[in-house]
Amino acid sequence: MVKVYIASIENISINKLKLNKLPKYRREKIARIRSEEAKLQSYAAGLLIDNYISNKEIKINEFGKPYADGVFFNLAHSGNLVILAVSDKAQVGCDVERLRDENFLRLGRVVYTDNEIEALKSSDDMKRRFFEFWTKKEAYIKAIGEGFHFPVKSLDLTVSPDFVEKNGVKYHFVDYMLGDYGIMICSPDIDVEFIHVNNALFV
Repeated sequence: MVKVYIASIENISINKLKLNKLPKYRREKIARIRSEEAKLQSYAAGLLIDNYISNKEIKINEFGKPYADGVFFNLAHSGNLVILAVSDKAQVGCDVERLRDENFLRLGRVVYTDNEIEALKSSDDMKRRFFEFWTKKEAYIKAIGEGFHFPVKSLDLTVSPDFVEKNGVKYHFVDYMLGDYGIMICSPDIDVEFIHVNNALFV
């Protein structure tokens, strides 16, 4: 099973962070961050890892993806939300995006195929469709551990919208809407549980 822990930083005060709860590398990372929102996101991410992936040494692969022996996990954040996806049986990637207004066609042409651009144009809800494609691509490239080293424009989600097959393995998509945030999970493990984390963890 993939467990997806969802946390909000909306009510966390930058002046009341209990940094002593975090390992040294995370405290040093937060100290280097200038943006208050990014500091809070990193703080919440560190506590999610510490709470739900305990007693594991966090390592980084050649593409920058964190991992730990015996467990698969991935982090994402946008605005007030921070998520941690954890699986004990399969690779997992996740993304979260606040659905905001953009120049969808201009931005889409950078990372979307011609078929995906046409799907955007014909959609009744271009914003929702744009971020569906966006979060699927992001979650997939994180699941396979390649990040943006993978040529995302080569991935056409109109051909197979529910999964992507790589080396004989099907990476399935599971989405979840929370207010104006779209959350996407990608994993060979299709059993997904979404868990809302109590803010008491962060204070």
